[in-house]
Amino acid sequence: MVYSGKIYETDGANPVAVHEADAVRPLAPIPHSPSFRIFRTDLVGLDDDGEERYLRSEPRFFYGNPGALAGASQLVNLPEFATEISVLPMLAAIIVSDAFRVDLEDADDLILGYTMVNMLFSRSDERLDRSLGAIGHSHDFGGVIGPVLTTPDELEDSVETAEFGRHYGLTTILRVNGVERQRGTTNDIPFTFAQAISFASQTCTLKTGDIIAIGPVVEASELPVNLEPGDEVHLAIEKLGALSLKLNNSQ
Repeated sequence: MVYSGKIYETDGANPVAVHEADAVRPLAPIPHSPSFRIFRTDLVGLDDDGEERYLRSEPRFFYGNPGALAGASQLVNLPEFATEISVLPMLAAIIVSDAFRVDLEDADDLILGYTMVNMLFSRSDERLDRSLGAIGHSHDFGGVIGPVLTTPDELEDSVETAEFGRHYGLTTILRVNGVERQRGTTNDIPFTFAQAISFASQTCTLKTGDIIAIGPVVEASELPVNLEPGDEVHLAIEKLGALSLKLNNSQ
């Protein structure tokens, strides 16, 4: 547990030790998630008439690889064939218990806590994935999650609306090598976690520890974020902390 800048170590029931925050490297807060659903809000789909439209107004997801997620401040290796590497910064919710066909008004109660995800992906591979109608391989390059879980009660003052579940207004900043590249607010997410959770539970039982991630949580600029080996990516979300990863210099 984190409180007033200190890390309180427990065995799950009893206190063990107190550490200074700068002396601890956090592991992934959810080390063995059963599943990882990615709700991307910047993708374009086709309507019934074959016309392109953004999928912002309704939750849609594809599965990521939970085994590709590490804790904060980790080196991430890239395969030799990786090109046009970018990053997908997301806000994520962790499911607290198994549930099936969850009503919208009950969905927020399934959230154990919120955290951040910085997921690497290949834009060139994504174009191929989308032409084949199966996004997956392009988002399997690795990423980080954390640094901690923030419980919903700690974010009560940041709730903007609650008509379709809690919708937060938290400032977000993405930096590369210390330079701010993108900024935004979670209030721009077009649907709530309650809507995403209810949608996902209609066809499959959600499991304890499932990750529901929505993003990007920053405004995309005209120039995409192009990453090179050695770059360090830093995502900060108000009240949730900061999350960073570094691309390994060697392939």
